[in-house]
Amino acid sequence: MHNINPIPARRAAPRPVTAASAVLALCGLLAACETAPRVGAETTAQVLQVAPDRDSLRDGYPALHAALRAGVTRRDLEEARLVQGECGVPDAGRPGGTRWVSVTTLVPRGTALPQGSRIVVRDARSAWPGVEPARASTLHGQFVRVDDTAPTRTTPACHTNGQGGGAWHLRVHLTPPAWQHDFASAAFQRLDALRDEDFAAGRVLRLGCQLKVIDGGDWYAPQWVALAPRQLSLKVGDVVRLRAGAQMESKDVGPPAEVLARIDNVPAPAGNATVRCN
Repeated sequence: MHNINPIPARRAAPRPVTAASAVLALCGLLAACETAPRVGAETTAQVLQVAPDRDSLRDGYPALHAALRAGVTRRDLEEARLVQGECGVPDAGRPGGTRWVSVTTLVPRGTALPQGSRIVVRDARSAWPGVEPARASTLHGQFVRVDDTAPTRTTPACHTNGQGGGAWHLRVHLTPPAWQHDFASAAFQRLDALRDEDFAAGRVLRLGCQLKVIDGGDWYAPQWVALAPRQLSLKVGDVVRLRAGAQMESKDVGPPAEVLARIDNVPAPAGNATVRCN
């Protein structure tokens, strides 16, 4: 069983509080608080991931990316037509032997679906070319019908009787609030601008650094997606000089961050820590 905390389908969404806005609020109280590097500024950063594809970067409400590829608009979210469901696919390599898949769909106007409703969609597709539904973590499909069953807390198998392909059986998880569209749309455009050949060449990197507040504790770790220079081979843990661009999880479409050079002989921090932004 895959437990999901209940979220009423049409509850008014609270005003979003992002990590960046939390930092700004805190820095208003703490004069010595560090702030994230501005666009165009140089900083030290650390390679956190060499991304194999766009789906792996998980930037900016990725559950909505396939819906955006399918043409879903902010108005669709404002009208509570977009619902997000979940189902399970057998996968021996995952804990519990199941891979959980998120699938969005547009329901007809005026359709009210309580959280836990069972629905069927078809032709579920990924946001990104080359990422097959069988390995994508998020998909968008065409609404078919509501199953005539009572709402449940149990997440169903995506396909019945061992059949794959066309029909996807979902448990309605939530109705995404409209403000998520702004962040998801910006991230979708940032990722869509990347090239397949750069992923294949191992040039697409996720990088980050850590900020510090007055008491010395870590508070916020801004992250960026950037390309490694063609002549520079980088791996996870490498430390670089970075020209900051649009941050991940932001509403900024661009410009992209830029790796300037590798910094050699700099030990990477232990554990989950990353280098300081400076």
